[in-house]
Formats: sequence, structure tokens, C-alpha cells
Amino acid sequence: MPWWLVERYRIDILDNPGRTLASRTTSENTADDRNYQIAFDPPGQGLFLQATPYRRVLPLATPLLSATLIILAGTVLWSFWALRRHVQRRLQAEEALRKEHAFRLAMEDSLDTGLRARDLEGRITYVNPAFCRMVGWTREELIGHLPPMPYWAEEEKETAQAMSDRILAGHGPQTGYEILYRRRNGETFPALVHTTPLIDTRGVQTGWMSSVVDISEQRQAEEQARQQQERLQTTVRLVTMGEMASSLAHELNQPLAAIASYTTGCINLLEANKQNPDRVNLVDIEYALAKSAEQAQRAGRIIRRIYEFVRRSEPKSEPFNPRELIEEVAGFVEADARRKHVRIDTDIPAPLPEITGDRVLLAQALLNLIRNGVDAAGNGGRSVDVSARHDQEHLHIIVADSGPGIPAEVLPRLFEPFHTTKPEGMGMGLKICRTVIEAHKGRLWYEANPTGGSCFHILLPLNPA
Repeated sequence: MPWWLVERYRIDILDNPGRTLASRTTSENTADDRNYQIAFDPPGQGLFLQATPYRRVLPLATPLLSATLIILAGTVLWSFWALRRHVQRRLQAEEALRKEHAFRLAMEDSLDTGLRARDLEGRITYVNPAFCRMVGWTREELIGHLPPMPYWAEEEKETAQAMSDRILAGHGPQTGYEILYRRRNGETFPALVHTTPLIDTRGVQTGWMSSVVDISEQRQAEEQARQQQERLQTTVRLVTMGEMASSLAHELNQPLAAIASYTTGCINLLEANKQNPDRVNLVDIEYALAKSAEQAQRAGRIIRRIYEFVRRSEPKSEPFNPRELIEEVAGFVEADARRKHVRIDTDIPAPLPEITGDRVLLAQALLNLIRNGVDAAGNGGRSVDVSARHDQEHLHIIVADSGPGIPAEVLPRLFEPFHTTKPEGMGMGLKICRTVIEAHKGRLWYEANPTGGSCFHILLPLNPA
């Protein structure tokens, strides 16, 4: 037997009954019943060659190595399983991200609001199609562009540069700002811009995101509404003059009659002078002519007041004395009030501070309120009280009448347009009053008069800014 075989196995020759005839071994520590036999055929009859492995004590490292290999194999299998789950989740996340990106891109492309992103240096990093349509430049032409921007209007380039510097420095307006932009064809348009910081996933600011809205149509609509409101105010003033025509005719008739009387007297004196020059005193003629001129000036003032009130003019803001305005409007309604046997009482302190606004529009609002008071007082009362007070910030005007008051069911619709309790009214008087007062940053409201009747309160700021 070769030596390497004997070192691993005990070799025996056995006969048929199982007796050992010969043996070769290097150790008595043999294994258990595990063996292997080969029959000799030929030369012997019933002889076998038997190999029995030695029993060896394995070192501790061998089972540990086997266990380690098993654990590593399990870890690898678990890693592959976890990696598969991670890849599946990542694929699902990427698919969701693609869907979300496609949704947001479609939403941004369908917006009419322009979106523009800039980095911390002011360089454009993103624009949506709405912004490109708004200014006329393509995305490729705008991305990467630093100030000054091509869509800045020439006349406001310095203003736009100053605003851009403020925003990049972190001191931009919080509520947005209006600016004039230029389209590629040279047309300019007003834009409303809101800018907010652009923050990444780590919470670090990487730039600025702006929304840009073309408000040219809004400005046109506001201008048309302003013109319609102005025409409506003019119409209401004309209607007011029509309603007061009888009183105004009477008020104008007095100075005109006086002028005619003084002129006739002068003519008579001049005729008498022809017959007897010594009996005519020129002082009398001079006095009559002076009185005639005075009445002519009075008629001119009345006509001028009517003209200034009913003429259509652009709204203008200028300082004026509210005391003079209240007295003028009260005098304007005085003739109509006398015809209805109503007394207009004014309680206005002499030192009233000046206010800034449109004198004609405020006169119209005050005239409507006083005329409403006269109409109400003529139906059962006898007076209309107009008072004014002021503090450091506001001027408070109160128009109170002693009429029957306003029914409770009318109060919710008191300031609604085309709602009136007068048979021939338009229903726009109080609505225009409130519009005029609110345009001057003021308030108009109603309260019941404690002594019976109605009180309308006007609160105007002394400094509209």
C-alpha cells in the first residue's frame, strides 16, 4: 500500500468469515463502522480488502470557518434581497418623481403667470413658457443672463436695477411691487412681481423665485371703470342740478331782477338828465351801477359754482379748507331747503385743518347727504344739522336730520347701487358717496339719530398717505 493511503486509512485483508488475515496501520484510533471493502476475485476465494478511516479530532477553527461561511452566505443572500427591495423602491420613487415633475411642468406650462428663478448673483436659472411669452425672449436667450435684463424698460432701468440690488441684498418688498417691463417688440407693459427666497432640501438659500403677472389688462379695466364711474358721477350731478333747477332758477332770478331794476333806474336818471341836467345827481347813478355790478358778480358766482359742480373734469388732489367746502355746499342747498321750509344749521369750528383730496367729488358726496337730509326733514322734520370735528389724524363730519329715519328692512341694502326709496331716485347717491369717501381713504356709515331721524358720518384722514 502507498504511504499516503496508509496515513489516512487502516488497511485489512479479511476472509469470508470476517477474520483479519493481515493488517497495515499507523494508528489504533480508527473510525467507527464506516469502512469500504473490495473483494479479491481472483486470486482468493472470499477474501476482501477493507479500508477504515482513522478517527481524527477536528480543530475548533474548522466548524467556526464553516459557520462563518454559512453566515456570510446568509448575509449575502439578505443583502441581495435588501438591495432588490431598495432598487424597487428607488425605481418606484423615480417613477413617482417623473410623474410629479411631468405634472408640475404641465401645470407651469399652462399658467399665465410668469415664473423666473435667479441665483444669489442675480443670474437667471429658470423661466417658464408664460414668462417667455410675456417678454418675447426665448428660454435659451434668458437663462444665464445677468442684470441689466433685456426686458427692463429703458425709462425705468435705474429703478429696476435698484430694486434688483435690494432683492439680492435681502431687503426686497414683502408684498410685491409694480414695475414697467418691455417686450421684445418694444412695447411696454406694467407687471406685478412677487419675489421669495429659493430654498433647497438642506434649508440653504440658493436664489430667488419670482412670479410675474402682466397687469396691463387690469389697468385698462380699472381705467375703464374709473371713466365709467366719472361719467356716472357727472350724470348724478346733472340729475341733482335738474332736481334743484327750480331753486337755482329762483336764486339766479333775484340778482338778475336786481340788475334789471338798477339798470332801469340808471336809464331813467339819464333820461331825466337830458331834460334837466341840474336835477340829476351822478352819485345816484354811480350807486346804482355799483349795486348792479355787485348783483352781477353774485349771479356769476352762482353760475360758476354750478359750472364747477356739473362739469366733467379729471380727479385731482389738492389741499383745501373743509369749512369753506361745507359752507359752500350748505349754501348751495339753501334755496331748495327754504322752498321745503327746512332749516340748515351748521356747527363748524373756525380753525379746521386743511385736507387733501378732490374738492368737487367731496362736494358732490356732501351735497348728496345734505339733500337727502333736506328731503327727509321736509317729510316731517324741520332741520338738518351739519357739524364737523377733528383730532390729530381725522376730520369727522356728521350730517343729521330730524326726519322719520330709515326703516330697518332698508338698512342692509342702504349702500347698494340702484336701491332707492324715492319714487324718482336713481339709487346711486349713497353708493357714489361711499365710493368717493373710500377713494379718499375715509369711511362713511349710518347711525340712527338719538332724537329721531338719521345720522351719516364721514371720517376723512388729515394725511391720506
